[in-house]
Amino acid sequence: MHVPRFSRSVLLMLGWILPAVFPMEIALAATTAPAAPSLSPCTIPDFHRPAQCGVIEVPEDARRSNGRRIALYVVVVPATEAAAVQPDPILFLSGGPGQAATDSVADISEGLANYNRDRDLVFIDQRGTGRSAPLNCQLFSPEHPEANLRDYLPAEAVERCAKALRGSVDIATFSFRHFADDLEAVRKALGYGPVNLYSFSYGTRAAQHYMRAYPKSVRTAYLGSLVPIDIATPLPFARAAQLALDKTFEACAADAPCAKSYPDLKREFSTVMARLDAGVSVTVPGSDVAAPLSRGRVAEYLRYLLYTTDRAAEVPWLIHRAYLGDWTPLAGGVLDHARSFDSGFSSGLFLTLTCNEDVAFLRERDLAPETDGTFLGDYRVRNQQAACARWPTYRLPSGYRRAFRSDVPTLIVSGDLDPATPLAFTTHAAPGFSRRAEIILRGQGHSGWSDCADRAYRELIKSGSVKKIDTECPSTPRPPFKVE
Repeated sequence: MHVPRFSRSVLLMLGWILPAVFPMEIALAATTAPAAPSLSPCTIPDFHRPAQCGVIEVPEDARRSNGRRIALYVVVVPATEAAAVQPDPILFLSGGPGQAATDSVADISEGLANYNRDRDLVFIDQRGTGRSAPLNCQLFSPEHPEANLRDYLPAEAVERCAKALRGSVDIATFSFRHFADDLEAVRKALGYGPVNLYSFSYGTRAAQHYMRAYPKSVRTAYLGSLVPIDIATPLPFARAAQLALDKTFEACAADAPCAKSYPDLKREFSTVMARLDAGVSVTVPGSDVAAPLSRGRVAEYLRYLLYTTDRAAEVPWLIHRAYLGDWTPLAGGVLDHARSFDSGFSSGLFLTLTCNEDVAFLRERDLAPETDGTFLGDYRVRNQQAACARWPTYRLPSGYRRAFRSDVPTLIVSGDLDPATPLAFTTHAAPGFSRRAEIILRGQGHSGWSDCADRAYRELIKSGSVKKIDTECPSTPRPPFKVE
């Protein structure tokens, strides 16, 4: 089965982050004059088709008559058949939260090439990401990597970023409510009719907020790996990751080469976790410095690998190497994972949105039932709570997190091996979509795609309806496991 390359670029695990430190290069101007779109031909890395790039200015807060403005960076890939162009473009919403949508122009455009014949593809860097007033932090320290071997979100680095941010921007204007206003302003500025939303992971949150605020501006919606508005992440991660790990172990046991190489994988994993609990010191890769490797940080890294079956294929090998006393692959992977926070995502926006619109609504009484008995435990929740305690806050309007309801024709696609947005998310949220089709991609993890999903989406775009969508998809075979 052919899976488009773009599916690998949108595996956004509800939390990666972008480089640099404050002061931020925020394009804010004390002006209220309306700004016309300023797009011109541009060159996109690894992309060889015509594109238009530029900025569209929007109010920092559309609900204020006066105030500063934000310059949103926009890329449009024009329809290739100009004579047949339709007024309803496909608007891509990236995830994270914190990824810049324009970073995915090449991959998404390749995957949607057939749709691009008669519809423009539109990419907007969400405010706080990319070139749209980025909220940038530096969470990885080359000088002190021991912090990243301990914490998913190192407290001192978060505190430094928060201090630099205070007074620089109005953090409350970086909510999804304001991004919904941005999307509507860009749609109008570019002269489009109702759009077709195409979203993955945390981008589905943005899609829902836009659909709620401007229902008549949306023709259809694709929600891949749906994140409900009224469920607080990262609380469900532990149980979902445990299921994905169990399925990985089962698949290894059923695979002859994997079973032969790792005949006692579950026991080895338990031993590795117990050793980490007792205390493991590793030599930081690339140096002669020794530092503790925390169990929680290893567990979070393994959860990350479970996002796709490609990466999950490495998990048995990593466990076995650690069991044999070779911690270098795990430690190196943890640090590479930490570095990725500073290479393509906005940690400032990630913290802003997740702290104020998720973590603030976690209830202590729910923690044990959701985390006890899992390999991740409460590590991710506690680490993120500690980071959020250092981050600026804002209040949400009444009803902001109420369960979502919509009659926009919507295709919801989920993977049954997803360690971040489990099938329970769809079960919870899908009834709110009165005109919906649901597809389960069996054998796939987060933000998956397949020929079957492609056919379903083609029908949605063609007809603007979910009535004739075939929701039965064959299971996707796992890739070969990495073996000794």
